[in-house]
Amino acid sequence: MTGWTIVGFTNRGRTRPQNEDAIAIGTHIMTGDMDAPIVMTAPNDSCLLMIADGMGGHAHGAMASRAVLEYLVAAIDRLSSPASCADAIEGANQHLYELMHNHPEALGMGTTLVGAVLNATRMVTFGIGDSRCYLFSGGQLVQLSYDDVPESENNPFGPRRSHALTQALGGASFPVSIEPHVTVDAPLAPGETLLLCSDGLTDMVSGRTISNTFRVAKDPLHAARRLAAKAFSNGARDNISLLVARRSDAPDL
Repeated sequence: MTGWTIVGFTNRGRTRPQNEDAIAIGTHIMTGDMDAPIVMTAPNDSCLLMIADGMGGHAHGAMASRAVLEYLVAAIDRLSSPASCADAIEGANQHLYELMHNHPEALGMGTTLVGAVLNATRMVTFGIGDSRCYLFSGGQLVQLSYDDVPESENNPFGPRRSHALTQALGGASFPVSIEPHVTVDAPLAPGETLLLCSDGLTDMVSGRTISNTFRVAKDPLHAARRLAAKAFSNGARDNISLLVARRSDAPDL
């Protein structure tokens, strides 16, 4: 039966003392430092993929990213419907502020979010912040996500001068409403690859290098290993998280 091969990786990088990112494959939430990418398979009926890049300083950023993924894993049915996906993400935002109310020491913690729900008939992608979702198709890399950054920073061809965000989940001392980005596309076709990643990857590895990596990689694991290695060789100044997904019945790259 048709399904997906998913490769996941998250690591604190070379300079940060702790990993504030979290990744989810289906109901499995992973944090901390992986020594190498892991491979999982998912059936055709539905596959949830998410990355959250926590903010707020070490433990609090890690708390925010994990809390959001735990909330949304429990809401997978709402995420898979374009009509309710944004409401589910808003619920996760409210959940963060409730946690801050109960844990005043974590006031202002927040996280970005990028995710996708894959099934046989469509692909729902969603996000808020600057973590990204790319589709590699026909030899071309296309960014499906939107960067919530100041207009002067919204340049995919040049380096960012700051890491300011125009919106995120949490990230303030009082509740702030959000407008999540939700799109619906055709399901992954044979030979197409989906990449979700935090800015710890895209700050270290250019879009051209990502595209070239998928062009020559023989499978998702090979691609993930090459991308992580490139980020580390370029300094890995931030936490690095990535998810690579392909149809398991697709031919090799």
